[in-house]
Amino acid sequence: MIIRQRYIETIRPFLGKPMVKAITGLRRVGKSVFVRQLMDELKHTDVPDSNIIYVDMERLEFDFIRNYRILNEHVEKLSSGVSGKIYVFIDEIQDIDGWERTVASWSGQPERYDVVITGSNSTMFSGELATRLTGRYIEFPIYPLSLREFQNFYPELSSREELFQKYLRYGGMPGLRMLDTLSDETALPFLSSIHDSIILKDIVRRKKIRNTGLLEMIGNFAYDNVANQISANGICSYLKNQKINSNVQSVINYLTALEDAQLFAKPRRYDIKGKKQLDVNAKLYAADLGLRHAAIGFRAGDISQMIENLVYVELCRRFDKVSIGSIDNYEVDFIAEKTGCPGYFQVTTSCTDRKTMDRETRPLLAIRDNYPKTIISLEPVFGDDINGIKVVSLIDFLLE
Repeated sequence: MIIRQRYIETIRPFLGKPMVKAITGLRRVGKSVFVRQLMDELKHTDVPDSNIIYVDMERLEFDFIRNYRILNEHVEKLSSGVSGKIYVFIDEIQDIDGWERTVASWSGQPERYDVVITGSNSTMFSGELATRLTGRYIEFPIYPLSLREFQNFYPELSSREELFQKYLRYGGMPGLRMLDTLSDETALPFLSSIHDSIILKDIVRRKKIRNTGLLEMIGNFAYDNVANQISANGICSYLKNQKINSNVQSVINYLTALEDAQLFAKPRRYDIKGKKQLDVNAKLYAADLGLRHAAIGFRAGDISQMIENLVYVELCRRFDKVSIGSIDNYEVDFIAEKTGCPGYFQVTTSCTDRKTMDRETRPLLAIRDNYPKTIISLEPVFGDDINGIKVVSLIDFLLE
């Protein structure tokens, strides 16, 4: 088992503290393995097995736990007569009806319970739980493997170029490591099965969607247009050209469902000069490029979209908040904030062409603050920074 050390170090200071730890992320992204690693951490600090209760809602043995009352009874039964703090781990908790009521009850007994939950739905903490647990829970998002983690999973890929090409094509779902070889013949069917599972369990069943064909078409359109500006009206026009009737609200509902299942993310646009959020010119980014390629195939001509997608997800791993920037009539690919301090990023396929570099530096030079500004290039970088703007190759940036 490969330890995802960065996540362990992030959550470790909160274990045993009086707040619910909510681990979120795409289905099959490694949340269950991470939870088992956390339980091992506790055992290594001399927490007895009897004080650790684990419920995995994807295992048949826990199928009887359908609502919050049964969950509470199950935990009370296992913890009865056990002294000391009880560490409760509930995996894929969104499958339990009314789960937030029991979790809120446990959180009100911090001397008795320490609670860690995982979920695959991005909105699971935006409703009643957020109201009941204001100030008493902290969210820890888990993403597909970074390139550095991918390198740890595949030490046999000694060449950085081969490592990057495999990562670009097959993405970072941890389960890929179970395959004997990493190729189209093995990886794409595996990724397709994961994608189908997410669509079925987290969208079709949960949202009670009947028109699965329309959902697939909208999902494929979104994959086809990652890193491009899209709109519900534009998708409706596309569907009309395909002789498919739909309406704007239905498209919005399907896109929202795809985002809730964490297959896609839609960052906000931020007006740097006006210092305000803008709800215009939306872009979607895929959570994992391997899942994208399992759905619509790998197309080398999409390289600019793919590298922008890679950078967006990597920034999400490293920073608290990632937005798309606007200043005057220019677009800044990303504004990434950590503890309130921003950094500005542009992504390009090449840094050798003068016109390209002028285009990429112009928005950054228009920003009149002294926070870091970076251009990330697919091509290798040779030379110094440009007017205080750092220029780095994509592989170097991903392996930082």
